Amino acid sequence: MAMMRRLQQGGLLTGLLVAPLLHGAGAGDAAMRGAGREAAGLKSAIVFVGSAQCDWDDSTCRPGQPTTAQERIVYAVEVSADGSLKPRPELSVDVGGVPAWVTAAQVAGVNCLFVSRLDKDDILGLPLSSDTKPELPGSSAPAGGQFPVFSAVAEGDTLLGANYGSHEGASAVSYHIGSGCALQLAQSIPHHGGSNVVPWRQADAHTHGVLPTKDGLVYACDLGMDTVFVYKLLTDGQLQEQGRVQTPAGCGPRHAVLHPGKSFVYVLCELSQAVLTFHVSAQSPLLTLAQTSSFVPQGASAGGSKAGEIVMLPDGSSLYASNRQVLNTITGFAIDKDNGLLTKAQEVPAPAFPRGMTLALGGKLLLVAGQSKTQLVSYSVQPGGRLDATGHSLTTGLPPFPAALAMMP
Repeated sequence: MAMMRRLQQGGLLTGLLVAPLLHGAGAGDAAMRGAGREAAGLKSAIVFVGSAQCDWDDSTCRPGQPTTAQERIVYAVEVSADGSLKPRPELSVDVGGVPAWVTAAQVAGVNCLFVSRLDKDDILGLPLSSDTKPELPGSSAPAGGQFPVFSAVAEGDTLLGANYGSHEGASAVSYHIGSGCALQLAQSIPHHGGSNVVPWRQADAHTHGVLPTKDGLVYACDLGMDTVFVYKLLTDGQLQEQGRVQTPAGCGPRHAVLHPGKSFVYVLCELSQAVLTFHVSAQSPLLTLAQTSSFVPQGASAGGSKAGEIVMLPDGSSLYASNRQVLNTITGFAIDKDNGLLTKAQEVPAPAFPRGMTLALGGKLLLVAGQSKTQLVSYSVQPGGRLDATGHSLTTGLPPFPAALAMMP
């Protein structure tokens, strides 16, 4: 969102206004596979870090500033089992645009990094060398909309994306992934109209995240419309709409995660700062709301804050949601193994504007990027899902305003 408003301030936009995991920061099943490989005895892993520039709602942000060279670099950091963080500048790469979202995945035996370049309205596909360095020049494909902010790899050779848009340009998109991680746009489905419940954020459609599932469904979160679109991913890469699910008014659905073993989808509400628990029926592709779980601390005001990211442990026992701006917290929820419902378990302080968040080393660590003060912080995940700060924090070897994290599979 910062880049969009920065461009607008600079006179380059006539309209307005933004994620890892292999949930990325790519997504869902791919993240679980990556976590499983990491757990198989690895003592360290590489996380790629991208900038989304400063957040307009951050009082320290100065809109209208030109993009810096550092904001165009995807940085690499080595994460060790004790939570220590080591910059790996030899694996960092200038991608020629603002990497507001990065997704790492293995496709047809090749490790790929997909970079959503916010200021270029495209996605760059980069193969990774044997030492995990992204190989330039790569190949780019048009975003199929305006302001690409999210991507995720579905089963097979399809990349899905979300374009936030301005007054127009919001869309859900699909790409064919070819040789060498090259992308070809397969389809772009525009979204139109906003719920206008929160006028300054919901006057128009703003597609913010996509979640692929193993059975070929795709859930696309549209923050502006208070809607989760349900698509079927066809064998030719086309998306076929199955229906729409309305969230509570003013929710602002941002991202979603899928339970690995139960029929539940969890949707992060950016604006109302809550997690929605939806039941997935075997008889219908639509979702049924089962629970709304606020993560605003008891007695605190929700004013001036907004949710950032949601991730789930590989075994589906806990999930975590970040809250940015005033509160700056990570909230942990325990997930009932039978009915999938959430119980708030913990709130921990987070670095200022905790937008990017991903799990590492098979779910043993949680990494959180503080966008405001350029920080990367690690937490250890204890039995039962409790988070403990490791004491390790990185402030160098990162892009300014880090916001996107992608773990290598």
